Amino acid sequence: MDKLALILFLFGYLFLFYCMNEKFHVLRDYSLLFSLDIFFYHSKRKDIELLRQNRKWKLILFTEYFIYSLPYLVLLILNKEYWFTLIYLMLIVIYINVPKLNGKINKYPFRLFDPFWHICWRRNSLILFLPISVFLVFVGDLYNNENLIIASFFVASIFTVLPSFQRETIESIKVSAYYGKDYLHKQFKTATINSLIICVLIIVTLSLFQKWKLLCFTPLIFVIPLINIIFKYSYFNNKFLHQLMFAVFVSTLPLGIPLIAIPFLYLKSIKTIKVIQHVSN
Repeated sequence: MDKLALILFLFGYLFLFYCMNEKFHVLRDYSLLFSLDIFFYHSKRKDIELLRQNRKWKLILFTEYFIYSLPYLVLLILNKEYWFTLIYLMLIVIYINVPKLNGKINKYPFRLFDPFWHICWRRNSLILFLPISVFLVFVGDLYNNENLIIASFFVASIFTVLPSFQRETIESIKVSAYYGKDYLHKQFKTATINSLIICVLIIVTLSLFQKWKLLCFTPLIFVIPLINIIFKYSYFNNKFLHQLMFAVFVSTLPLGIPLIAIPFLYLKSIKTIKVIQHVSN
């Protein structure tokens, strides 16, 4: 059974290789993205400190990742993409030399009014995934593929929206020095400043590549977490409904119709905060 399973695995692997080679003209523009698999794996490794005991630990890691990537490198060479092959190998070297953070960042430059920015980033080690958004801009410019740059906006918006899915305690809202509308606006200000800290690298990279038209769309990265904050306080007592309504809003946003509800949800958010704080209108 073990030999049969191995044979089936090899045939499946070769078949996958054949399909990728046949569709390489489609995959070509996204070829370097496959290297992110190594980045994610390397960033989560627990044996780096042990490997450091060997003076050639970087060579050992490079050899391991080279063997792991060998079928894909062969695919690039067969299609005469020598330049991409070289870039792919350079990316492996960069990943090996990136400092291993292990989520042990003690300080983030975020505003502390909303502590969930720090909590989310530390708990999920989001700092390890932040380079993806900048990487997509570089690859998008290299391949002249604006869809990849737009994808970097989507990745960045995920980083900025995650903290607003968390909820502070009712007691912390009650004892806050900000009341009603002021409390909500303080949340807006905090989210905007923290989002800017995250997106500054994307903005600088787009400016260097002179992608002025795409640069005009970066405010969307800031708007999405603000809208989610409105949904958060509109449905503060029902986390599931908050997530569901926000998902419906985002999925139907191209139609433009959900935007009509924003002013009403804004007023509802203020009312919810006032009720919690026992502040009269």
